[in-house]
Amino acid sequence: MRKLLEARMGQRCYLFTTLGQVYVGLVVELIDDVVHLTGPDGVTPVYINLSDVSGVREYDEDNDLGSAR
Repeated sequence: MRKLLEARMGQRCYLFTTLGQVYVGLVVELIDDVVHLTGPDGVTPVYINLSDVSGVREYDEDNDLGSAR
């Protein structure tokens, strides 16, 4: 997981956790076993334990997931 996050350094992405949470943010740095993101506002710091991260995906704001009809 560390290698995937290092490859996403400086990019906005989705982080999925083992608890089912999804974080969206800019990957700022890896500090030992902690991932430092900035929140969607670009300012708020978010820290997630690396062992809690279960997946990472590129952020795609143009991705249309459909709408309720």
